[in-house]
Amino acid sequence: MFRSIRNAIYSVYCIRDQFPRYMSDLLTEEEAMGALFAVRFRYVIGIALLASATANLSNIDTIWGYLVNYIAIGMYFLNTFVHLHILKQKDSRWKTKYDYISLFVDNVLITMTILNWYWIKGHGNPNFLVKTPLMVFYLLPLSLCLFQYRFSLVVFSFVCFLISYYSFIVLALHDPDAIASLDWYSYVLGDEIILSDALVSKPVIYLILAFAISYAIFRSLRMLLKFAASETQKTTLSRYFSPDLVSEIVSDPEVLGRGKRQKVTVLFSDIRGFTQFSELLDPEELSIFLTEFRRRMVRVIFQNKGSLDKFIGDAVMVTFGTPLPSIIPGEDSMNAVNAAKSMLEELKTWNEERKSIGQVEIRIGIGIHTGEVFCGSIGSEERMEYTVIGDTVNTASRIESACKQIGSPLIISELVWNEIGNPSEWVKNEGILLPGREQKINLYAIQNHF
Repeated sequence: MFRSIRNAIYSVYCIRDQFPRYMSDLLTEEEAMGALFAVRFRYVIGIALLASATANLSNIDTIWGYLVNYIAIGMYFLNTFVHLHILKQKDSRWKTKYDYISLFVDNVLITMTILNWYWIKGHGNPNFLVKTPLMVFYLLPLSLCLFQYRFSLVVFSFVCFLISYYSFIVLALHDPDAIASLDWYSYVLGDEIILSDALVSKPVIYLILAFAISYAIFRSLRMLLKFAASETQKTTLSRYFSPDLVSEIVSDPEVLGRGKRQKVTVLFSDIRGFTQFSELLDPEELSIFLTEFRRRMVRVIFQNKGSLDKFIGDAVMVTFGTPLPSIIPGEDSMNAVNAAKSMLEELKTWNEERKSIGQVEIRIGIGIHTGEVFCGSIGSEERMEYTVIGDTVNTASRIESACKQIGSPLIISELVWNEIGNPSEWVKNEGILLPGREQKINLYAIQNHF
């Protein structure tokens, strides 16, 4: 039992260790903003304390009463001003340190105020120190810790309270005028004190509040950690899947881990004459070219619900219907064909831009096939990759290669042509023997060569 409690406390107070470096830096920035807000909020508390002191002027009958209240409030505002000034400094090593100094000063001011009022109004009864309503002011520095994500501030403030409170009890026990009793009426409305209650009740209440504040900080940090992990996952997935698919995958992460056989439409694209073209560019220029080419192609692919499987040099492999196939028959093939047309349109626009600045035009070939594949995470424990494998993938790659033979930038298999409704804009090429295959197949080339 004690071990489980210890582990729970450890997990709460050590959650920051789970944060990656970039998130720790972000959390530090948020802590700084929280500290700044907390210090500014202290001015609101100070005004409330000033209003409370003014409302109790009728109960003050000595000059010392005025001095105790207003000097304490003045010191509170001075501490707040100094703290705010330090936080506004860009590179001050006192920023973190002064958080603790400020909490210590607050607790000392409350303690000194209680002692002074005991000397002024306590009539020599040390029980005043334990029963004074001013004890509630120790909650103020404790509650301000909630604005920052630091458990150490909560612990430090709580320890300061315990030291002050039990010092009052020790002082009361050593005073012969202290009156101990077991009568609740005399304890609540009289001068007597029930020692067992005084030793336990207030510290336990403050301890519960300290745990509540700590747990609130823990929940905030844990939620931040989960949110960051989710956003990181979304960012990673968005490089390979369209935004619509990313949302579905995030809602059911196991979909990527489950390997299965399913019907998928596969698109292959390749740049014509890339080898000769790349020889004319230095590595940096080639990198810039490929980055721009991929950016343009991926954008239109995602617009048509495609999933980027991989880049293979200048080639692009795209799947439609992964990881979740469409419930509408033929929609994945239709999306693939629309994506291919959009890629050719995008390439046409880019070529016009390239010609305007004296650069050569780019030509690509696209092949599309549909059929059953195995899709899932494949690889070793060190590196996993979500991909599709099967004869459908190989056939799609061979169809793309046939673009040179047929002389068309976009060719689809007969299965794809049937699924998109047998449109008349496609020219049938019968009996094409693809490399590595024994049987001839019919292919369809787009009439408009873009």
